[in-house]
Amino acid sequence: MAQNLVSGALSTEQKAQIGQGLAAIKAGLPMIITLQPEQKREFVRVGSTFLPFIEIAHGVSVDHPEIMSGVFNLAEYNRDYALSIDLLPILNQLNELAESVQDTIFAANSDAMAESLEVYAAVQANTDKVPGMDTIAAKMAAFFKKSRTQSPTPPQK
Repeated sequence: MAQNLVSGALSTEQKAQIGQGLAAIKAGLPMIITLQPEQKREFVRVGSTFLPFIEIAHGVSVDHPEIMSGVFNLAEYNRDYALSIDLLPILNQLNELAESVQDTIFAANSDAMAESLEVYAAVQANTDKVPGMDTIAAKMAAFFKKSRTQSPTPPQK
């Protein structure tokens, strides 16, 4: 029995609706930015280890704003803190969706490859019976040729 991990299709209307939905999500997050890797190296990196530190610092700034310098922008700090808290569940949902889409693509590609191997077997079985099938068989066979790399010869002593 043939492998069938996933089965489905997207209509033109569904693809358009999904595209519009994703565009609406992006439009609903006007503050999101994209940083290049070299830009990220310039800024403080925060892993999950320091999230509790940020939470404590925020609590201190809320409970004791009088200790903060007059040039410290407390309102912006509160916005940054709230934004990071508010975006986290959205990120988790997006990551879950992205992982499901990736798994579905993996399954669909795996199904297609398993089925393509059956097609390849049929092509090989019919190379002498159908005109031009030998050319197709050769094209398909090229994907399975192992490249023979020469190992370096050890230096002579």
